[in-house]
This record gives sequence, structure tokens and C-alpha cells, in this order.
Amino acid sequence: MNERIVSFPWMGRGNTYLIKKTFESLGLKVLLPPPISERTVKLGVRHSADMMCFPYKVTLGNFIEALEKGVNTLLMYDNCGRCRQRHYCKIQDFTLRKLGYEFELYPISRHTMIPVLKKLSGKSYLSVFKAYRRFSREIGDLDRKRYAWSSARLNIGLIGEIYTCCEERVNYDIERKLKKLGVNPFNTSILSDFMKKDTSVNPVSMLRRLFQKSDEVMEEHPVSAEKHKNMEEAKKYLNGPVGGHGFENVFNLLWLRDKRVDGVLHLLPLSCMPETTVEPIINHICQEADIPILRLAIDETNSEANIDTRVETFIELIKRKRKAHEVLARS
Repeated sequence: MNERIVSFPWMGRGNTYLIKKTFESLGLKVLLPPPISERTVKLGVRHSADMMCFPYKVTLGNFIEALEKGVNTLLMYDNCGRCRQRHYCKIQDFTLRKLGYEFELYPISRHTMIPVLKKLSGKSYLSVFKAYRRFSREIGDLDRKRYAWSSARLNIGLIGEIYTCCEERVNYDIERKLKKLGVNPFNTSILSDFMKKDTSVNPVSMLRRLFQKSDEVMEEHPVSAEKHKNMEEAKKYLNGPVGGHGFENVFNLLWLRDKRVDGVLHLLPLSCMPETTVEPIINHICQEADIPILRLAIDETNSEANIDTRVETFIELIKRKRKAHEVLARS
């Protein structure tokens, strides 16, 4: 192989640039795909099965555009769970080779990240581990700066599939829209939350676990003491792992309920199995707690104007509800 040039799909602007910075700190040459555009989506849709979920199509489009720019090494996120996302890597590899591209593709997850980066960079396990820990701290700091509960504005909680919640060009920059409407978005599907399990361990125990077989177990999910009781309550609604981030969204919703959130946006790719599985549970919790909820199922057929109208109407109704409660409280 000529000079190794690495790329990976977008995962939200802030997250993506931090990942790029981390890889470059290990001496890797990184070339990001062009920002997600209409062309990106069309490329992904053209070479995907109709009912494949939207993140697959967008990330496939990312890969095609990256390979067009001369990239020869691709990294794909792997959740190691029961969601079909764990199969993206194999299907995208097959599709891209059928299109005539030559490349290496590596799935990366919390269990494979360090071995893969060691192989690609030639650095030691300890050097890669230190870079990973540094990235974990930086992504945590970034999320803490982005999300804080507001005592002055309405708080709108975001739950849903993590890629749809994190990638602004997929969710039509929903957080910016909410801020323009005068409310405070609080995203619970963030990258730092799903890395906590690995950032709290020492190098020896982490390296030992990297080579263990992974399976999704609800009881092992890392949560703060504040959310622990919500996790225990969420287990009562399910009889086992759901896949994706379905279980996390149930206990995050319960946490938002206890925080007295003013409304909830549920973001998901159309046909997402884990999110549609927990949909009736989410509806029930919101109905019981009198929490307004707006569900946005996103795919390539969505119109931004339609999203804008629905979100603006949702927020206006919540503001009217709040105003009515304030009037009743004064009378």
C-alpha cells in the first residue's frame, strides 16, 4: 500500500474533529469526507437496500466520497450489540468492492479501538491508550459545555438513536433550531455517555477486556448515581437487551421525567428496530407524566421545511401550556 490515508464517517462536527485530532496525534494521516450534502445522501441511497436505515446510507455516501478523494483506509463504528448497525461494516465493505474500490476497512468499537489504532499507527498499546483516554476527557468536556439544565428557559430533552442525535446534517441541526425558538435543548444521546465504561478503568484491565467477547448486557451499562434508580426502573419495562440505544433512551427519559423536563423530542431513523421497539414504552411514560413528545423519524425523504413546521408548532404548544399553568398558579 502507498501512504496510508485514513477516513471515517461524520458523527457530528465537534465529535468528528476531536476524533480526527486524536488519530493525527498518533501520526496517522486523516482525510475527512466532504461535509454531508445532498450528493452524499444520493450516493448512499443509490447503493443501499430501500429499507436500510438512514445512518447506513449516509455513512456509505461518506465512504464513497472519501475514496474518491484518495483515501485507502476506512474506519467504521461498530456497536457490538444487537442492532443491525453491527453489520454495516461487512455490507459496506461488500458494496464498495463491488463498485470497484480498493481499500482496507476496519470496524472500531470500545473493544477494537486500541488494537486497530496500534496496527495502523505502529505505536505502542500504552501510547494508543493514552491518546484514547485524552480523547475521552476532551469529548466529556465538550458535552458538558454543550449541555446544561436551564432554570430560565424551557428544557427540551432529546432522546433517540445516537447518530441521528449527534450528526447535525442528518437531524437538520435540530439543536440550533430549538435555541432559535428560545428553549434549551438537552441531548441525552451523546458520545461521552457511551464511553464512560472505558474511561473509568486502568490500562491493564482495559487491555484485558479488549479481547473478551462482547455482548450487550443492560446491567453493565455505566450510569451515574443520579441515573441508577432510573436504570433499575427501566428494566421493569423490558425482558432483556433491546439493541442500539433503546434501553438507554428509556432510562434517560425517566431521568428527564424526574428533572421535570418541559418536552421531549424522539429522534430516530425510519425503520430503526430498537427505537420502534421502545416507542410504546416511551409513549406510556410521557403520557403518565404529562410530558409533550414529538417523534421525528428521519430518512432521505424528509423535508427541512416540514421538520421546521412540526418543531415550531410543538414548541409553541409547550409555551402556551406553560403560560396557562402560570396563569392558574397566580389565580
